[in-house]
Amino acid sequence: MASKTVNIKDVAHLAQVSTATVSRYLHGELNRMAPATAQKVAAAIDKLNYVPNAAARQLITNTSKTIAVIVVNAADSFSTALFKGVCSVLEPEGYIPALLDTDSSQAKEKKLINSVGLSTYDGLILQPLGSDVATIKEEVRRQMPIITLDRNLDYSPWPQIISNNFDISQKAARYFYQQGFQDIIVLTSPIAIASTRQQRLAGLKSVYQQINLIEIDENHYEHHHIITELRQILKNSSKKTLIFGIKERWLLEFLPELISLGLLKDNNIQISGFADTQLVPAIWPGAKMINQHPWQMGKQAGIQILQLINKKSDISPTTIIPANF
Repeated sequence: MASKTVNIKDVAHLAQVSTATVSRYLHGELNRMAPATAQKVAAAIDKLNYVPNAAARQLITNTSKTIAVIVVNAADSFSTALFKGVCSVLEPEGYIPALLDTDSSQAKEKKLINSVGLSTYDGLILQPLGSDVATIKEEVRRQMPIITLDRNLDYSPWPQIISNNFDISQKAARYFYQQGFQDIIVLTSPIAIASTRQQRLAGLKSVYQQINLIEIDENHYEHHHIITELRQILKNSSKKTLIFGIKERWLLEFLPELISLGLLKDNNIQISGFADTQLVPAIWPGAKMINQHPWQMGKQAGIQILQLINKKSDISPTTIIPANF
């Protein structure tokens, strides 16, 4: 026969106190009872091996102490560093951040946002794949604290934390153009989906009138096909050429093979792009990268989501965590 589940009434009976007293103890309100009473409740909980029902506690407190963190792709170091930054703030405050990965799928992003809206999360930190405020509103369905990251959303009702994508891309492009790199190859995930990519490309285009753009579907691409395209462009170019990764992942994906094929052995090729780690310079020591700060962005998101939960109203609508070159 299955053993009887221990409940709060059993604890109260054994400790010879009211269920309200046990509830106060479980919520840390020890200042509302005598030390001896608290010791009796603790002893009863220990003896009965009582585990509080999380769902019941949520109904009482109207809080789950969990925050959803939706990222574009957990395979990217940017997203994982961002999540760690969030954790550095929320975990010491007793919150549990839950990492949800859209895997660069707009359909999956919509499902995850909808699921968060229907669940008991206390807030949402969102790195949107796209930049559609109306879609996010439609899917989240309820009023809840929301912070968005890494995307510039037009007419956003939520505080957003972004980087200086256009300015820093333009600065890097000017530097390399002045160094004589007149041709540029840009490796990127699809541009039309994300404002971040659009701003970075616009910064490059403000300097380079002609760009060899290679757009790569994150979930459906052939490595060999991209390498063949890169080889052909480099073969046909007689000028100093810059290979620029709008996303670090693509430099890490293709740079080792370009080196092994001997395509980068002269001084006419340079490597640059956005970086979240030091891996690209480790592979190609001459690389000069744009360094992002996803951990800091995540930390700031954690700070701001707590401010929203505590109903603080003095939060800046836009916070810029600048990348540097």
